[in-house]
Amino acid sequence: MTARPGAAAAPRLTVDGQRVPAAHLARLVDRTARRLTAAGAGPGRAAALACDHPLTAVVTALAADAAGAPLLLDGAAPARRIAAAATVHATASGEPLVVARTRPAALPEDTAAVFWTSGSSGDPKAVAVPAAALAHQGRATAARMGVTAQDRLLLPLPLRHAYGHSVLRVWRTTGAHLYAESGFHLRGTLTRLATEGITSLDGVPTMYRMLAAEAARNGESARLLAGLRIRGCGGDVLTPGLYDDFLAVTGAPLHDGYGLSEAGPNVALNAPGDLRPGTVGRLLDGVRARVAGPRREIEIASPGLMLGYLDPATGGLDRGAFTADGWLRTGDTGTVTADGWLTVAGRIKEILVVHGETVAPTVVEDAVRAAAGVVDAAVVGVRSGDRGDAVWAFVESPDADHAAVAGRVAEACRRHLPPHARPRTVRVLDALPRTGSGKHDRTRLRAWASATTAVAA
Repeated sequence: MTARPGAAAAPRLTVDGQRVPAAHLARLVDRTARRLTAAGAGPGRAAALACDHPLTAVVTALAADAAGAPLLLDGAAPARRIAAAATVHATASGEPLVVARTRPAALPEDTAAVFWTSGSSGDPKAVAVPAAALAHQGRATAARMGVTAQDRLLLPLPLRHAYGHSVLRVWRTTGAHLYAESGFHLRGTLTRLATEGITSLDGVPTMYRMLAAEAARNGESARLLAGLRIRGCGGDVLTPGLYDDFLAVTGAPLHDGYGLSEAGPNVALNAPGDLRPGTVGRLLDGVRARVAGPRREIEIASPGLMLGYLDPATGGLDRGAFTADGWLRTGDTGTVTADGWLTVAGRIKEILVVHGETVAPTVVEDAVRAAAGVVDAAVVGVRSGDRGDAVWAFVESPDADHAAVAGRVAEACRRHLPPHARPRTVRVLDALPRTGSGKHDRTRLRAWASATTAVAA
């Protein structure tokens, strides 16, 4: 069992602008915990959160902990779901509804939570995390970011994903006031900043790109964003272009970091007063990193590491991601300094090689976004014989004249990129496909590009 939430004071929670009285929250947690226990949830028998309603998500997390049951963040496709003792949905009023299930899978008893990886670059995997890792994550993240009970944390992200859940752990550790939102809405977020004394905002790069555009138009929006103590950015790569754009219009930096579901998720963070642009921050206390092999793969040792990947069919653990001496292979390349500052070059499977030259997709994406009419971009490679990868740029744009947008993208890439890094193909879409956690769905994009290439051949 982990520490009681808000140990220093009654938990303070506001959901979609409505304050949840501490006594009401306690009643919901107690009732849900009893219903989970009655359904058979407990050590090794999971309670599955099957919705994104923030009140139900918070209550389910607390109730599963009280029942001693692993919390299954159930975001997988039906065929890959792990059988839980009980599934929790939200009623019309947003309160938890517990549905008992039969024949739950037997999970390792030290499993406290199961997250699904995003699947942005491959098949999603179920990550089994022990209670000690969750507790370490809350303490170490709160300490690095300087979060105390006086903070007000605005969270317009799903709590079913590792990033959102990590903020929940910080809330539970510190007794801060959590403002949980059903989703990100530009005007709603700015209203919260203007009226609620918010000190910390967490979001994904797409969200901050919209906020930066609004700040460029509206000085009051820029002032509100600059007034935050923490502007946490995670869930996907924060590109240098977005970092610079946000800093230029607000005068304030974004606080990005590096994490993965398998490691807590937070591994390193840039924090207020402890920030180094160009890196993903300094390693959290208790975390070590090294780079190994010719590809300079980052490996992690940490109290926040997973137990292993769960096999949905058997409940068994796969520890193939660990080295013989117990370090986690991340699949990312990068460097780490002697004093713990981490720089990430990219995913090993996403780094492009064109005519023998290494190309980071994020560099190409920043160049593509410089073109007028481009809202967002994702770049993938398709292997093209001995020439290496053919670079494809997928562009999100509201402009109906896709040919004109593609022409502007080509011109921007000629200005900003060497010839080998320029996209061979630009495809303009109304919206880029994304995973449940908001990342670009590169697996789907790569499949589209490969299929088109095969047909053309």
